[in-house]
Parts: sequence; C-alpha cells; structure tokens
Amino acid sequence: MLSDFDGTVVTIDTSEYALQKFAEGDWKAVEGEFQRGEISFEECLRRQFEMIKVPEEKLLDELRPITILRPNFDRFIEFCEEQRIPVIIVSGGLDFHIRSFLGSEGLLDHVILCAPKAEFTINGIKVTFPELLDKGSASFKDDLARYHKRRGDRVIYVGNGLGDFPAVRYADFSFVIKDSPLAKLCRRTSLPFKEVDDFQDVIETIKNLFGE
Repeated sequence: MLSDFDGTVVTIDTSEYALQKFAEGDWKAVEGEFQRGEISFEECLRRQFEMIKVPEEKLLDELRPITILRPNFDRFIEFCEEQRIPVIIVSGGLDFHIRSFLGSEGLLDHVILCAPKAEFTINGIKVTFPELLDKGSASFKDDLARYHKRRGDRVIYVGNGLGDFPAVRYADFSFVIKDSPLAKLCRRTSLPFKEVDDFQDVIETIKNLFGE
C-alpha cells in the first residue's frame, strides 16, 4: 500500500502552505513549469524548497496547528496491520515535518516513510531524493510503484496531486482524493480510480475488492 502525504493522509498540502507563507521567489511559476511537463517532479520540488529560508523549528511551529489527519487514517493503519499490509508513505513533502506529525499521532512506527531528505542551509532548504531503482522512472514515486510491481506485489496507491499520476498508472488499484487535481487528470485521461475523501472508504473498498 503506497500513499501520498500532503492533501492525502492530511487534509492540507503542508508543503504548499509553507511555500505560500515563506517562499522568497515565484514558486508558482516553477509549479507551472512542472504542470506543463517542462521540468521533473524532483526539479520542481528542489527549486521550490530552496526558496524557503527559515529555521526548522519556525516551520514546524507554523505547520503543526494546520496539519490534520484525514478522517479514519488511524483506523486504516489499524486495518492494514491486522491484514499484514505494509503502508509506505511516499511523499515529496518535508520529511522532518512528516516524521514530527506522524510521531505526535503515534503513527510513525506503523508506516515506512519514503521522502526527500531536507537539509537547512543559508541558501534555503536543500533536498536529497531517494535514489531511483529504475532510471526510466518519472520520479521516485512511480519508481517505488514499479519496483513493487516487478516483485509481484499488488500495488494499491492513494494520492491527490499531479506528482502522483505516474505512480497511479502503475498501480493495480488507485484511490484518489475527491475533487483533487489528480482526480481531474485521471478522469480526463480515462485512468480508472476510486474517488474518496475518508479512509473508511478505502478500508471498505479493499474488503469488498480483495476479500481482506
């Protein structure tokens, strides 16, 4: 089970919030380049996070109050553990915030985190991305989905953003957050998916589809 974090596990895109609050530069222009296919997902994130030049603790103080779990994610984690389904959070977000938040919710030890490693410098946040296992992958997200497909694993993906689209294309089944950019893109490209806004819907669908 692979899941995005920002806008998926939690109800807000915390990275976008941080950029809106602190970015020194036109981060939306960089986002536009990514959406038009002119730069990669990783290049987009690398350039955007370099625009944030505030201390880690200041960022955490800003993000903690607005970061809220999507309904029934904790129950979803319990369900996956009962069924022995590993949950991998595959996110382009800020790893230190994801670890801090999931830790505060008592969930960090129940998931595997795959995210770029952030380093605070005087020139902004530098991020180092997980190394690709397949150089033909669009990003580390679909790289992970492709890896598990090659292993013969059933790949279920949950996401909401355009950066999730390449991974969704490799998944055996995809859950997409209702009315998200990813939902609109999947609909436009006729890619099958189940639209959800509550992780209880994910649990019930997995039970019905796979008899878990």
